[in-house]
Amino acid sequence: MFEKWFNERWFLRIVAVALAVMLYLMVAGSNTTGKSDAASLLPIAGQGSTKFDVPVTVQYDESQWVAYNIPNTMEVTVKGPSSSLTMLRLVQDFGLSIDLKGLDPGYHRVRVTPTGFGKDVEVTPKQQTIEVFLDKKITKEVPVQVALLNKNKIAEGYVAGEAQPNQQTVEVTGGAEKLQAISAIQVPIDVTGRAETFKETFNAKATDANGNTINASYQPEQLEITVPIYKESKTVPINVKTKDNVKKGYTVVKIVPVTTEARLYGTKEELERIGSVDTEAVSLKGLTKTTEKTVKLVEPENATAMDPTQVTVNIVVEKENAKSTTETVEDRAEKTIPGVTVTLNGFDESKYTIDYNQTMDVVVRGKESDLASIDATDIKAVIDVTGLKEGTHGLPISYQTSKAFDVLRPDNMDVTLKAVPRTSVPTN
Repeated sequence: MFEKWFNERWFLRIVAVALAVMLYLMVAGSNTTGKSDAASLLPIAGQGSTKFDVPVTVQYDESQWVAYNIPNTMEVTVKGPSSSLTMLRLVQDFGLSIDLKGLDPGYHRVRVTPTGFGKDVEVTPKQQTIEVFLDKKITKEVPVQVALLNKNKIAEGYVAGEAQPNQQTVEVTGGAEKLQAISAIQVPIDVTGRAETFKETFNAKATDANGNTINASYQPEQLEITVPIYKESKTVPINVKTKDNVKKGYTVVKIVPVTTEARLYGTKEELERIGSVDTEAVSLKGLTKTTEKTVKLVEPENATAMDPTQVTVNIVVEKENAKSTTETVEDRAEKTIPGVTVTLNGFDESKYTIDYNQTMDVVVRGKESDLASIDATDIKAVIDVTGLKEGTHGLPISYQTSKAFDVLRPDNMDVTLKAVPRTSVPTN
């Protein structure tokens, strides 16, 4: 029961007041009857001076305004009767107050007012006034941008993929003027020596142009970032293997995988030795009509991973001697068209530099008679980088053609974006 009382603030205040009264009576008694040995040991007789670190509170509408440059505590010097100083030490129910109510946005020099010290002591704050900045409170949603540092020092034979934050944006609440400087939540991550995918947790914070943290509240307060680390990669064409025969009286017109390329992972040396990926043998047994089948890819022995691991294959089957607008297998051929220009969509050169193959070789399929007249001007290859962040991305390629033929590969291309360093603008 008594332990519970000692944890109550009101009980401590009563005890403090009682002790102060007792000490005062003892001192008063010693002044009339002569100092006793006990009274002479008391440090509270007469006047004294002491210093406190005092909490600073601010009076203003926190739902509408944000105040800057206000210290959490300030040192004060207190002079007065020793008994009063003793009671202050025991109770510590005092503080400093700053009143900002009714002020407009901007800088203001305001008075620091002591509160709760009592009238019998003299209180002198270390600063009688302080300069504060009052700003209108707003909430702003900003994107999360992850910068991978020292990518050239990653473990040998490995590369870092695009970092994946668990939140794409963060709500920042603070002063309107301060938040003007925030365009993104920047999260730097060092990948030196990394050889496997990892996660790290960071406090969400924003900085100004000088690198100083901007005083604001963040929702969420923490971000979890996943950084994929994988072996070197390479895209290779997919070859469809078959077994068995279609039903007698039918013929295979063509066999085309929906996805024509696979990405392989491994060491650079091993990848250089791999030119293509085969499917497991697709059975044609008894087929009498066009069919779709899903078949696994055979991962090369020296690759550490592969994407995708299976593909859908279109098998076009028709009756022999049937009248059809579909070309026969013998009528169709493949041709490599060199020097096809790659066009970018959505690239913001004010934010990023970009590294990619500006031209490439494209493999097409069609009638031999048609392919003879096809060149690079008949194919437009487009890659969309809209909204992408810094890093290396494997992006799909879309094709536009001016003649009747199919584009087989490549399906995608690696594109690397690097953020343009910010430059400070000198002020006069």
